[in-house]
Amino acid sequence: MKRAISIKLGLVLLFTATMVKPCFAQKSIDSLLNIGNFELYENPNKAINIGIKILNAEECTDEFEIEALLLISTAYSSKRNYEKSLLYATRALNVLPQINDDAFKVRVYNRIGLQYQQLKMYDNALLYLDKALQIATASKQKKNFDKLIGFNYAGRGFIYREQMSCDIAQNYFNKSLYYFKRNLKAPLMNANLSIISYNKGNCFIASNQIDSAKISFNQAIDFSKKIEANSLEAFAYKGLAEVHTSEGNHLLAIKQLTDALKIAEQVGDLVLNEGIYKGLADNYLAVNKHELYHKYVLKYNEIKKQTHDAETKTINQLIVQDDKEATIKIEQQKSSALYYRIPLISLIVLLIGLCFFEFFRYKKKYKKLKTDKVNLEKQSS
Repeated sequence: MKRAISIKLGLVLLFTATMVKPCFAQKSIDSLLNIGNFELYENPNKAINIGIKILNAEECTDEFEIEALLLISTAYSSKRNYEKSLLYATRALNVLPQINDDAFKVRVYNRIGLQYQQLKMYDNALLYLDKALQIATASKQKKNFDKLIGFNYAGRGFIYREQMSCDIAQNYFNKSLYYFKRNLKAPLMNANLSIISYNKGNCFIASNQIDSAKISFNQAIDFSKKIEANSLEAFAYKGLAEVHTSEGNHLLAIKQLTDALKIAEQVGDLVLNEGIYKGLADNYLAVNKHELYHKYVLKYNEIKKQTHDAETKTINQLIVQDDKEATIKIEQQKSSALYYRIPLISLIVLLIGLCFFEFFRYKKKYKKLKTDKVNLEKQSS
């Protein structure tokens, strides 16, 4: 059976009854991480549980902690729970000062940047992607950053594609392909190539380059089949269906969308299902099959609401968090100003007091001198 893999450029600790952390050898943790990464989109709950097990392990080093937190973050992202995804990614960010590994820093910044991209908070996304790229290009450490730079450029491509700046997006996608192809032997690299080819196909459709779109979607299918990545194959067939829809070949589009749906329903990817339902609704309407049109437009609206609600909830909480942080900063500034103001006021009061003291002392001394002078004059006379 094919494994459903979808790579998206996407704490509660469990204690035992005796409150003893489980023991794993380092090799076992590596194996758990590999299993978790394969389960990310087919069974994200299993990936989350694996990540929590690693966090609870006695052998959980800072590096393994970051690996586990990124695993959990990505799994929640696949469930469209963006709030928790950002929570765990931010926790990974907080661990970074404890290690001296630029590759981990780039991975964490990439992850947060891509999460903000999914939320369409593009300024925040580019902020973190810029930090990641700066570290990767300036690092003196002997590490291979090609794959991480490929992810970074892919994230930038997603941002500009979503903003309909397809020329800029294609430039970043081509850069991403360049870096990915330098690491063809890396695990799941064909999945990354499938994703980029699919997104290039979407850009070609947007710019009405239909033949180029077909080539890109077929390349995406070929890359996905090499690793039996069902969800990526479904995405690519959905893309081909869009090409057939634009050409007016609605029956062929319906066939490919139906095949894609059989795969997608096993995966449970909301975004994938949303796109397929919309495609089926549009094409059934075009061939005057109104009952089927209403069936799929209803499914499309339901799933769109789920994804929209998840995004809105996370964005609202981020806004509240920013407001709280701004309020705290203002209060800190007030406290800081007061902290420096009190000694200053005390110093001024002291200086004024000294001035008055000197004034009265001088006045008293002057009065005495005047009296002495008068007495002296009397004696002289």
